[in-house]
Amino acid sequence: MKALSRSLHRNLVYPAVVGLRGEQSVFRHLRELEASQWLSPEELERRQCAALAETLRYASQYVPYYRETWGRSIDVSPDTAQEVLAALPFLTKRELQEAADALVSERRPRRVTRKTTGGSTGQAVTLLKDREATAREMAASWLGYGWWGVRIGDRAVRFWGQPFTRQRRLRFVAADLAMHRIRFSAFAFDSADLRAYWRRCLRFRPDYLYGYVSMLDAFACHLLDAGIDGRQLGLKLVVTTAEVLSEPQRAHLRAAFGCPVQNEYGCGEVGPIAYECPSGALHLMTGHLFVELVGPGDRAVGPGESGEVVVTDLANRATSLVRYRLGDFAVAGSGPCSCGRGFPTLQRIWGREYDFVETRDGRRFHGEFFMYLFEELQQKGIGVPQFQVVQEGPADLAIALLSPTEPTAEQLTHLKNRIALHLGSMRIAVTRVDRLERARSGKMAVIVNRWRNPVATR
Repeated sequence: MKALSRSLHRNLVYPAVVGLRGEQSVFRHLRELEASQWLSPEELERRQCAALAETLRYASQYVPYYRETWGRSIDVSPDTAQEVLAALPFLTKRELQEAADALVSERRPRRVTRKTTGGSTGQAVTLLKDREATAREMAASWLGYGWWGVRIGDRAVRFWGQPFTRQRRLRFVAADLAMHRIRFSAFAFDSADLRAYWRRCLRFRPDYLYGYVSMLDAFACHLLDAGIDGRQLGLKLVVTTAEVLSEPQRAHLRAAFGCPVQNEYGCGEVGPIAYECPSGALHLMTGHLFVELVGPGDRAVGPGESGEVVVTDLANRATSLVRYRLGDFAVAGSGPCSCGRGFPTLQRIWGREYDFVETRDGRRFHGEFFMYLFEELQQKGIGVPQFQVVQEGPADLAIALLSPTEPTAEQLTHLKNRIALHLGSMRIAVTRVDRLERARSGKMAVIVNRWRNPVATR
């Protein structure tokens, strides 16, 4: 029965839905990506530079914002595309907010989708995306999932935010139908909800799980704590996205479900950016994006170095994004991947600039530092399923513990001493909570830095 259901969605439902939406080219783009992934890095770069040159010419001719900002029509060839791009100014989220109309192409395709994203950062942005661009993004996703055996038509459970308006809820229902998936809300859930989610999973029998790292981790920890064997689902894969995946969280997911865990990196403005392959590298999706990593002084960083992620969308001809600063930080990969795919790689994603606690002397501590700290503290008897660290000032930390019991004075002293050992003198307030608040999108931030980012929300 499950095989028949997959086949119906793969061959009838999904093609019908994407056809109605004008995104039927997803199949052609997927076939092209499946073939091109095995090309040499040099050939893939050559193709990408040709697409980049075309994008820059298009933007300079038909997008009012770039025509005015660049002051000229760009004369560029595939051989000079990267050099020309590096000389152009960056585009920020604020500029996208303020100049959204001027960034719309005068020759934009007729069928477009209005996309609003970024609300969890305090900087919501809206742009238009043409259906061809959406099809290319979907093809990149199916390529990445396919590396782990997931195919169109496979059943999915999506751990995600829920839309507030009726119109958007109806759109999500249609999307979930096409994707053969059910959806669990990431906004507010307790143990009773997690138990209900497990029972529904047993009935639905998904092939893979997809969603926010923090919610998938909470679900996995619930199963582990309850002694429930998640391997009963027979999952092919767990795909984590939207938040930085730590090694402790990856370990929880593997232990709970007994299947591989794939890290997905992307953003709403440009879709999927990178997918983890079975060899452990994050491969950049060069078919529809050109990605730069820039360090201090806006210089390009080399292998092993950390830099801010800057993207140029090679596919979207409705709202053109050229050198768009995401505010995320990643580490550049080095050399070809052992999996044999020619796509360039990232070693890891660090997250946003305010996903760090920063000390007075400028040292930064990522959320993963606290993940390992609490893993260590668990052995000291502080069992904390989830936590959140809020930095209110240069020396002020508020730590919320999602814990069934109040921490003892001894445990608090140990926690504060461990933090002081690494971060130095800090005023630390620790409270036990029954629920951690999430951002408007449903995402969960391990670190909320209100000192550096006053608009950040929990």
